[in-house]
Amino acid sequence: MRHLRRGAAAAVLLVIPAVAQAEGAPAAPSSPQQLIRVGLDDQDLTRLSLEELSMVEVTSVSRRPEALAEAAAAIYVISAEDIRRSGVSSLPEALRLAPNLNVQRVNAVDYAITARGFNGFETSNKLLVLIDGRSIYSTLHSGVLWDAHDVMLQDVERIEVISGPGGALFGSNAMNGVINIVTRSTLETQGTLLSAGVGDDDATVALRHGGDLGEAGAWRAWLTGHRRGESHARTGEEANDDAEGVRAGARADWLVGENRLTLQGDAFDNEVAINEDLLGVDTTVRGANVLGRWNRPLAGGELQVQAYFDRYEREEPGSLEETDTWDLSVQHAFAMGPHHFVLGAGHREVQSRFLAPGSIAFLDPAERTLTLTNVFAQDQIALGRGLTLTLGAKFENNSFSGQEFLPNVRLAWQRPGGDLVWGAISRASRTPNRIERDLTFPGFLVGGDFRSETVTAYELGYRAMPRPRMSFSINAFYNVYDDLRTVSTTPVTFLPLTLTNHGEAQTWGVEAWGSYDVTPTWRLSAGASTLTKDYDATPTLDDISGLISIGDDPDHQILLRSQHDLTEAVELDVRLRAVDDLRLVDGYVEADVRLGWRLTDALELSLTGRNLIEDRRVETGDAVRGRAFGRSVFAALQARF
Repeated sequence: MRHLRRGAAAAVLLVIPAVAQAEGAPAAPSSPQQLIRVGLDDQDLTRLSLEELSMVEVTSVSRRPEALAEAAAAIYVISAEDIRRSGVSSLPEALRLAPNLNVQRVNAVDYAITARGFNGFETSNKLLVLIDGRSIYSTLHSGVLWDAHDVMLQDVERIEVISGPGGALFGSNAMNGVINIVTRSTLETQGTLLSAGVGDDDATVALRHGGDLGEAGAWRAWLTGHRRGESHARTGEEANDDAEGVRAGARADWLVGENRLTLQGDAFDNEVAINEDLLGVDTTVRGANVLGRWNRPLAGGELQVQAYFDRYEREEPGSLEETDTWDLSVQHAFAMGPHHFVLGAGHREVQSRFLAPGSIAFLDPAERTLTLTNVFAQDQIALGRGLTLTLGAKFENNSFSGQEFLPNVRLAWQRPGGDLVWGAISRASRTPNRIERDLTFPGFLVGGDFRSETVTAYELGYRAMPRPRMSFSINAFYNVYDDLRTVSTTPVTFLPLTLTNHGEAQTWGVEAWGSYDVTPTWRLSAGASTLTKDYDATPTLDDISGLISIGDDPDHQILLRSQHDLTEAVELDVRLRAVDDLRLVDGYVEADVRLGWRLTDALELSLTGRNLIEDRRVETGDAVRGRAFGRSVFAALQARF
């Protein structure tokens, strides 16, 4: 069943901040509202040069604000302006803008997204994704169900994409990378915004309104809807996998003395279709979450306490998945002489339930409560002469695999205001999921003692701005994986099979990207990545799957992008993406072109042509689910009041 192979965490609940203040004019910079804005929230990316962009603050590398130019990691930032000018209509499509990610569209709503290998619908399970600090990583199958996770793209401030382990700060499952999606402060979204788009494949609508909370803060509420058109089978017929859904939410930010408070939440209700047999069986996916965050100055630094609740539900004919997640975390970032410390702890509890009455395959037990407790510490030490040594580690205890130790060592050297050279050695892990521990198929497959998969990663990077109008970053990596998932037989009897940890692999490659401002109104960007994998795929009794969990990845991919303001009112954006062959799928080149008109300061019209080169393309090697996509056109209108 689709649930047992893919899994999810799910349910329904929403607590939206009660905000009933009338909208007012934006506060002056000297008002208390301005103090709510931190990091990138007070910067308008549409007006930043490359030099200014290098100083944009990011938080994912050190869990505290630092300039992008000083971040010792393979990090790429997708800005709000990048998203707007791409013409995309969903979060997974926006992630294609990151050259250090491989994005494979599987069907109308499903995607396989990863960094540094192991991609595939069943195998993209080593990437941690956060939305405003809330993890959307599933304990059922160790991946992200992209048909259930989206945001209002107009509210996204930036997306920080780190390729490489992040276990020392973010814990287990940040094995190959971290995606941190940060939405705008409510001070950035006051007034009314209406956006509508329609094309031969997709249709979207979004409505948002925001205002003041007296003199102490601001709020916004939003409603979005979407419809995804059908993909096609490889033989050309329609796949019957169209989908539609709605999402609503609200957020409030306010200041009480030195305390900055945030309360936000949203709920969604989607109708998707199971299309493995092209019959289009209806599936309902619902969920909601609420998150609260408190920040205040403390002991020369900042204390942050965050809590969230997430409920998710996926219902198909004959089965039901439900997950309730409670999470509480606290961290303190402060400086002491040459040391920049980040200390923290957290606890998460997940109540998972999977019911499949009468199914020949099931989870045993059907209901299970999982716990994850962690403490972490990092010390960033300024050694002088531009040298910085970072030492960090996270200790975790989870109810499946017990204790995990996730260390990280980084050394960086930066010329004053100039180039950055860095290197890192890290250890990260992916903890077992419910399917790997509890999946039972009587007489054929039984749950086993599956342990955590681990990786030891070696990285080297260089970031520079040789000229004010040119910037680039290049990163090399070598990863050694142990205890990867395998399928083993029972001695003598052969059956039943069990999921085991007999796999090993090594991967290495290079990631590079850069931008050049040809003129103040024309920016060219390029990115490329390579990947080589070394593993033993010969079937043995220790692994009759041939290490299928290694995934299916292209050896290389290339991204090219042009953003050109033809006039003060007309924009032309062109994107090219070339992806190498998979094992059973030919490589492809695609082109997207967007033409945008700023009709007035408050009204914008755009027309985007997608996949303009090929009649049909297949992006995934999944022979069962993989669908084809053709050319399409998408027109959008956005108005502000």
